[in-house]
Amino acid sequence: MSQDEEIAVFRRAVRCWSEEDLEGAVALLDDGIVHTVNVDALQIPWVSSAEGKVNVSARLKLIADTFVVNAFVIEALAYDDGEIRATVLGYHMHRKTRERLDVRVRFRVRVRDGFIVRIDEFLDAAYIEAFQRFVTYLEQSAQDAGLVRP
Repeated sequence: MSQDEEIAVFRRAVRCWSEEDLEGAVALLDDGIVHTVNVDALQIPWVSSAEGKVNVSARLKLIADTFVVNAFVIEALAYDDGEIRATVLGYHMHRKTRERLDVRVRFRVRVRDGFIVRIDEFLDAAYIEAFQRFVTYLEQSAQDAGLVRP
């Protein structure tokens, strides 16, 4: 594939995610995909590394079940030595608490034969961990007050 075709695959994946088209995004993943995330905290199940299309798909579904995606927009993109490097702005809303999670995600992506074979994802770990502690606190407080079912 040409550089432009590989970039088009990545752009399509970002567009699918932004439009909450999980099936469309998953269709672009290679069966043997490797997805690494620099925030692999056990307390944050929606931020974890995974291997294989089934496992990566399950992780993406968990994110989709946890957040409304308001927008996922490419801020910068470069192609170097067979690798797409991109910064993407993500605007999400936590479904249970309605809290906003706005993030800047850096990606290194490899595409082969029209499918994404590797994604390395880099997030602000401290910010993600603080957000998770905050929404967990809000959920527990609401439960303790009898505002939601356990």
